[in-house]
Amino acid sequence: MGLLDTMINKIAKNLNSTNRKTAMIKNDLPADERQLIERREMAENLIKNKSLMSSAGAVVPIPGLDVGVDMKLMTDMIEQINRTYGLSHKQVNGMTDDLKQKVMMTAAKQGSELIGRRMSRAVVAALFKTVAKRELAKQSKWVPIVGQAISASVSYYMMKKMGLAHIDKCEKVARALINSTK
Repeated sequence: MGLLDTMINKIAKNLNSTNRKTAMIKNDLPADERQLIERREMAENLIKNKSLMSSAGAVVPIPGLDVGVDMKLMTDMIEQINRTYGLSHKQVNGMTDDLKQKVMMTAAKQGSELIGRRMSRAVVAALFKTVAKRELAKQSKWVPIVGQAISASVSYYMMKKMGLAHIDKCEKVARALINSTK
């Protein structure tokens, strides 16, 4: 078994563990600071796993494969983070009209188009622009070994940065909703 196979197996094992923990969360908004902290930890584990998968995809020297992998991983990551915080499209649509309006207005104030929305092609296209900016760095892939290491590092960093930024936005929305009910 090669290094890449070992890495993929470890990632899959961690991802399954994270998915089970996320499934245990009720489909509702966090009620207090303790729940926010728990959900942040789960979301950060998810980001770590998705970032590792992104870097593994970047190592494969097939042009364009890494972009497709990153698009799928980003879409899944955003949806799973939203679900973790009770802010997915399905969860928001199941809320009362007043709460739904608060969620959408708070998300808009935070500047997030990804909270409470369905992950449509337009949203994925916006995410793709972020990925496309990395392609310049990934062109170093054509330099053997060193280029692949650089490409994997850039992939990991960008996926993690985007995920953490989305967690921050979800957390701000959830915290604002918690404070508005006090």
